[in-house]
Parts: sequence; structure tokens; C-alpha cells
Amino acid sequence: MPKDRMTDIRKGEIALAILKYRMQKEGIHLGPNLKRELGNVSEATKIPQDELKEFWKLYIKEFLKENLDE
Repeated sequence: MPKDRMTDIRKGEIALAILKYRMQKEGIHLGPNLKRELGNVSEATKIPQDELKEFWKLYIKEFLKENLDE
């Protein structure tokens, strides 16, 4: 598939797969600076912080389910 024909949905699927791969290798870092880091990501990406928080919550739940239900 030519790169200019890739759908946004497929790009999102690939991005999520890469995120999952990296989290498997590097782990999830939770700590007192998480809110600050989400704020920094929000500012850098222009993604609203509430959306980032919601995504992070959903992703962590999915990550834990996949890794603890094995």
C-alpha cells in the first residue's frame, strides 16, 4: 500500500501496536510526575489533557488485562 493511501484508522492501529510493544519492553512508569508529564505531552501535541488522561486510563487497564490474564 502506498504511504499516501494509508488511512488514519490504520495509522492509529500501528501507533497503538508500537506503544504496546514499547510498554512491554520498557514497562509503565507511574509516579508523582505523571500529571506533569501528561501536561507536557498535552502542550507539545495539542491533545487536550483530559483526553490524554482518559486514553492513559484505558490503555493501562487494557495493558494490565492482557499481561495479567495470561
